[in-house]
Amino acid sequence: MCEVHLEFFIQVGRLQVHYTVKQHKLYARKRTKNLQQGIGVERMTAHHLEPEAERSPPPKTPRLHTNKKKSPSFTGGAPKSGGAKSKKVAQDDQVMATNNSSIVSKRSVEKFYYPDETHYFRFFVKKLQRRAPLINRGYHLRLHVIDVLVRNFLGGGECIGKTKKKVVVNLGCGSDVLPWQCLHRYPEHCQAGLVKFVDVDFPDLIERKRQTVLNTPELLGAFTGVQENPSSGPVVFESDQYAQIGCDLRELDRLQTALAATLGDLSECSFIFVAEVSITYMETIGADNVIKWASSLGNAEFVLLEQILPSGPDHPFASTMLSHFHKLNTQLKSVHVYPTVEDQRSRFSCRGWNTVDVWTLWQTWSDERFLSPDDRRRLELVEAFDEWEEFALFASHYCVVHARTSPATSNATTALRIIPKYVKLSLAETEVALQFDECLGQRGQRRFGGAMLLTPQDEKNGSDNGCNGDSSVLVNVMGLGTKSRLQSCDVFVRQTGASDGTTSGGSTWFMNSLNGGDGGPTTRMCHSLTDLGPQGRGGKVRGYLLSGGRDSPVKAFRDCWIFERDAGAWKRTHDLPTPLYRHSVTGLHGESNMALLVGGKGPEGVFGGCLVHQPGKGWVSCEVIGDIGLKPVYGASICCFRQSNSAPEVFCGIYTGGLLDDGVIADQILSWELNIANPEKPTIRFEPLQISAEYISLSDGSILRGLMARFGASCFPYGNGQEFVILGGVTAEHLLDHKDEVLLCSVDGQNCHITQRLVGKQTSTDSPVPRPLLTGHSAVLTPEGEVVVAGGGATCFSMGTFWNKGVYTLGLPILGASLQNVFPENLEPLPHWVHERTFDIIPGQPSLPRAQEAFENGTAEKKNHPNIKAIPRVKLESKDDFSRIVREGKPVVLEGLDLGSCTANWTIAYLIDKVGADRKVVVHESSNQAMDFNAKNFRYVTTDFADFGRRVEKGDRLYLRALSSDLPTEKPAMLSDDFPALAADFVLPQELSLVEDNMFSSVLRVSGPVNMWLHYDVMANVYCQLGGSKRLVLFPPSDVEHLAFSPGASSSSIDVFALLRSENDSEKLAQTHPHEATLSPGDILFLPPLWLHTATPTSECGSIAVNVFFKDLDSGAYAAGRDVYGNRDLAAYEKGRQDVARIANSFSSKKIPDEVRQFYLLRLADELRRKALEYP
Repeated sequence: MCEVHLEFFIQVGRLQVHYTVKQHKLYARKRTKNLQQGIGVERMTAHHLEPEAERSPPPKTPRLHTNKKKSPSFTGGAPKSGGAKSKKVAQDDQVMATNNSSIVSKRSVEKFYYPDETHYFRFFVKKLQRRAPLINRGYHLRLHVIDVLVRNFLGGGECIGKTKKKVVVNLGCGSDVLPWQCLHRYPEHCQAGLVKFVDVDFPDLIERKRQTVLNTPELLGAFTGVQENPSSGPVVFESDQYAQIGCDLRELDRLQTALAATLGDLSECSFIFVAEVSITYMETIGADNVIKWASSLGNAEFVLLEQILPSGPDHPFASTMLSHFHKLNTQLKSVHVYPTVEDQRSRFSCRGWNTVDVWTLWQTWSDERFLSPDDRRRLELVEAFDEWEEFALFASHYCVVHARTSPATSNATTALRIIPKYVKLSLAETEVALQFDECLGQRGQRRFGGAMLLTPQDEKNGSDNGCNGDSSVLVNVMGLGTKSRLQSCDVFVRQTGASDGTTSGGSTWFMNSLNGGDGGPTTRMCHSLTDLGPQGRGGKVRGYLLSGGRDSPVKAFRDCWIFERDAGAWKRTHDLPTPLYRHSVTGLHGESNMALLVGGKGPEGVFGGCLVHQPGKGWVSCEVIGDIGLKPVYGASICCFRQSNSAPEVFCGIYTGGLLDDGVIADQILSWELNIANPEKPTIRFEPLQISAEYISLSDGSILRGLMARFGASCFPYGNGQEFVILGGVTAEHLLDHKDEVLLCSVDGQNCHITQRLVGKQTSTDSPVPRPLLTGHSAVLTPEGEVVVAGGGATCFSMGTFWNKGVYTLGLPILGASLQNVFPENLEPLPHWVHERTFDIIPGQPSLPRAQEAFENGTAEKKNHPNIKAIPRVKLESKDDFSRIVREGKPVVLEGLDLGSCTANWTIAYLIDKVGADRKVVVHESSNQAMDFNAKNFRYVTTDFADFGRRVEKGDRLYLRALSSDLPTEKPAMLSDDFPALAADFVLPQELSLVEDNMFSSVLRVSGPVNMWLHYDVMANVYCQLGGSKRLVLFPPSDVEHLAFSPGASSSSIDVFALLRSENDSEKLAQTHPHEATLSPGDILFLPPLWLHTATPTSECGSIAVNVFFKDLDSGAYAAGRDVYGNRDLAAYEKGRQDVARIANSFSSKKIPDEVRQFYLLRLADELRRKALEYP
């Protein structure tokens, strides 16, 4: 009901008083009822006032524990009837009610970002709600920055004197737990009598917080000398370390008296005042009085965190933020008076603060005074995160002020980094035509898709395909929609002349062709869609290349598709060598039909390589040459300028910005030169570029670099030289001003020159063009020299989502023309783009068909037999090398590692001597060389170790897989426990510390001339060959369906070695991808989990080995219960099999005919297969 009143008030301003009174009466009635029930009014308003993005269902029963948001400590109590004061009281309560969502978010951060600390927010928020990664990351940053500044105050003393008591005053504290956190984290700096924490807020809220502290032993136990009922007026809780004051911040004399009551002589104290998004809700004059008063208390510091408007209130994020708080009737009062960091600095400087440092939150993110690169990398381990543009937008709209009354020391450096105003830098500016075509409703709303521009005519060969009169179409493919990722695309039709909502010509040619074919890619976002150019010589494919993308940040795709212009259909093509998203791809000019890929993000982290896509050959890795190293990044901007006239095999372009693995935008602006003279081994060279602009001194070069190094921007070549346009994205240091969002640049040698800022001006007299948000957008460059932008927007933290609600067209200037003085009425009108329809893309074959792959690779004649690959051999330089190998999940043979004396000493005779001749062991005795676990063509025999050893040397078919010596059916084998006399001989090298730290079991294996059956292990392991030699054949997990594994079984009866020996029978393995290696003493095979494998000794004396199983997944992924061998399937698989049985049983009704049951079960099976094949 309140929201209805609010909308009514916004639309009809004359009814303001009427609205306030009606709302107030309703509020008063509910408050009276709730107070009779013994609960606080803020719980009544919690669900109503919680931001949309953080809203949770209202509780069934109100609870006392939910407290209020950080707020100015206004006078509270029950609303009084009528007049201005009741209006003010009602608004004060609404301001404080915003605490409900804030404190829940902080609890989420506490739980997941500080798992090893004592948790205190949990006592104020009983029900944990895990917030979205963007909200968690944002709250973590603001809490961390304040914590660092308070920590520095507690640990400092050189400027304020170590004899003074240090006092931390939290203004508008709400339910914050800063005192408990500091006492827990920094006990050496928080000694009783030397440090005191004071919480200040609205009296009713402070009373409620007091009750929570008194009734919670974990909170109360942190303090000594507790006075439960102090007689000091506003001081409602007193102890040696902590006090609570219920006071109105507009009554500063009363607050100062209360501080003196709890602290004594204030001149003997040093203060740090913390105001985290609190005094911004006060009238500006009142907030300024608080700042000035705090500076009058002598040695003092002030930490302020609140919102700013760095690019004005019309910036899409800013307007969404302001609208959010306006709807809550909790307007930000100071943000319009102090909208920038420069304004905030002046605000403090003229109110008694001698040293003032100011950052945006986005600047603190990359400042090592707050977070080191390793700190930022560790956050990636907490939860997957890829909302970087939205994080930058949020953090750029909040500032942190750190002010001190003491003057700056001579060697101190100011932390202020002013957001540049590039208008003052006199960058050349050109007004260009701007057209906005609005879409109805939610049409066209998608982010992180990919756009392609299609025309009905093939200008290259002059044919029109019978499509005269049809229009060009812009297709925005997949991406993130208003609710989820989309399996669809939006089709926009280009029309010239006035926009009347109809299309000229239409796109029938496109729609008819696209509805056919065998389907296309599955739903995804953050993929690339690259124009491969016109049809080349020899009938090369003419179309767009879609590569990679992601589902979630931890599920990247490697599949690639080509949308063939002429056929109007998708065609599956070669996969990427590794799954990637946010990779940078550009088409190579001319008739090459090739594309260059650099960087990207994948399961192994940031990809540091370069790949060339060649028609019919797929992706080929480039060798990076030259002296300039390429920093691996993702989300960078790339484009190709031209193909060399003198050397057609050489291409050049620019590569700029991108995000490093520590979450900071790289100051990397490079030119590149690609040479494909040898298509099998292309080379690429990178060179750094200096940045310049007309009228700008070289000393401003670093500021200009900040304009060029972006994340998530679009980049297009323009003209026939080395000019390019860069559009949108976010930068490392500041929020882009709207005049700096689109730049026209040129490259000359080793210099990149910012030629002009392109500022769009609408050419029509229609309603004003809404300011776009150029993040998550899709853009294309038309042959007519127009940049067309579709989609885009951002989730604005917890304050709502902004969507670009139409198509923007920007006309680029004629190169060489001076258009700085062109007025909007002189600009040529641009064509309109009309949203025609949205249609689904039918998912096609999720994996590249084997026959097609063979045909494209020219290996079709070989596919009747398996192509056995040698497992690569590598040498480790560090333990990080092995960690990378484990992440990649591919088998390798490790060479040159020291396993101890076992490789030299372990023979059968040595083992008998050390183990003991009469030691009983259980071994496999087989009548056949190929043991079969399913057929059980062997028997278990208990024998003396000496007898077993002699029979192995004689050539008997025996096999020892050691078990636990004391509890063989309950405990995994462990060499150190089961064979202590041998344990000292076997040492895992330091490079394999990951194995040591996560070890599950270590198993002694001694084998005669028998083959271990084909099986898989759920845990990863390293197989260490110590005596004799052994041949192993491995198959990737994806081959499991071709190797006769029964449902639920981890072993197969296929004799791989027999099939490989037979010319005819080897065809049975034609659909598999075997890998093999022969191990000698000292070799270590890394066997990834689920790789199917079999083994046979190749030496006459048998084989001796130890293989060590280790967990490479989170412990929660493994099935609970006993697992002696380390090959019990994951918990999810065991549950999945139960679900399969349940689904099948649901069709067992006699009312369902057999053919119907089969039909639907096959459909479900196909759906499950498609889901499986979506994974790389």
